[in-house]
Amino acid sequence: MKRILLIAVKEALLELFSQALSTDYELEHVKSEKEGLSILEADSQHYAAVLIELALTRESGFRFADEIEGRLKFSSIPMIAISDLPPTLLDMDCFEHSFLDLITVDSPAPLIRRRLWNAVRARDFLANRQIESMLKELPSNIYLKDAEGRYLFSSHYWRHLDMGDDPDWTILGKTDLEVRRDKENARKAMESDRRILETGKGAEYIIEENEDGIREFLQLIKKPVYDEQGRICGIIALINNVTDYQLMKLELERQAKTDQLTGLLNRSALKKQITSILSEDGDLEQSALLMIDADYFKAINDTFGHTVGDHVLAEIGCVLREVCGPDDIAGRMGGDEFLLFMKRAGEREACLQAKKMQLKISDRFLGTQLEGHVCFSIGIALYPENGRQFEELYRAADTALYHVKNEGRGGFRVCRSWEPSDPMNPRGISS
Repeated sequence: MKRILLIAVKEALLELFSQALSTDYELEHVKSEKEGLSILEADSQHYAAVLIELALTRESGFRFADEIEGRLKFSSIPMIAISDLPPTLLDMDCFEHSFLDLITVDSPAPLIRRRLWNAVRARDFLANRQIESMLKELPSNIYLKDAEGRYLFSSHYWRHLDMGDDPDWTILGKTDLEVRRDKENARKAMESDRRILETGKGAEYIIEENEDGIREFLQLIKKPVYDEQGRICGIIALINNVTDYQLMKLELERQAKTDQLTGLLNRSALKKQITSILSEDGDLEQSALLMIDADYFKAINDTFGHTVGDHVLAEIGCVLREVCGPDDIAGRMGGDEFLLFMKRAGEREACLQAKKMQLKISDRFLGTQLEGHVCFSIGIALYPENGRQFEELYRAADTALYHVKNEGRGGFRVCRSWEPSDPMNPRGISS
């Protein structure tokens, strides 16, 4: 039961308010403002209101009221002046000291209860408005939803809302599908809310928004809200803009997977992605792994210098990006060795791709000092003929590449059904 703090000297006031309020509140009586302030300092959260004898507080120069008003922890506790005399014009000075009402002994008990209830609700409203105003100063958005996923409060209207042209538009009472432009993320939010309401477990996740050419990442932290009976009655959530952090994280992840010279996947990321496709893609019927080696690369480095050699490797990276299909994966294994994994390619497509790459790399150096010096040798392994695992395909492509180099370089070869580790059986297609 909520308590009322009564600060009064006159017994008539104690008797009147005890009778009027005892059924709804626990009344605590003290005879001085100093005692009353000490009580609130020790435990303010259980007090619904403070009733102060008007003559007593005027005598102190409204010191108690000024103390209460200046402290944020007491801002939700309404102060009501009480008097055993009919009100006069002079008594109106109490409102200048933040009193919400003045109740006199001639008021009947029902009216006292009603006016006290109104004062409590008014102070709650003012406190909520004060909290709302403070929350708007934060960069984060805090919102509250009911058990049906409808917004009850939102400290900000973030930029991804569909507010139309209505200047009086409000989010209150609406669902995510009604207010958000990005319907996919709206459905994701509602599904997350549904699980929270069912399980009582909070959620935390990051969504990506792309609007008007602006890429943003929002972090959502959600918790269930419980009523006095312990039942889930809604959701409170926090939205943080984590775009800078997320972009930095993605860039660091990209760098960790990228060969810095060519911009392709590095050895570790390349192997990981191809292995993942081979192990997880159940509908994979055929594919091809092309091992690409830059011929005479050591001679290029020795003759023209390492800067030119790095330029050659960068140009090879450009060629691989140009020929790479939407399902293909290209990367640098190290040195002058590259891989191209064609996810849905058979022998014919792989051979055509090999020929295309050889023509493209030659064309890139026409009219330069490297014309005629840069070419590819390519070994091709086929899935599932040459294996179903990355290591099996890699060994098969490497063996096919060995035969290409052994036969004069500048061509390509498909590994056949012979044992990949046997270099004495070189049957294959070359060009």
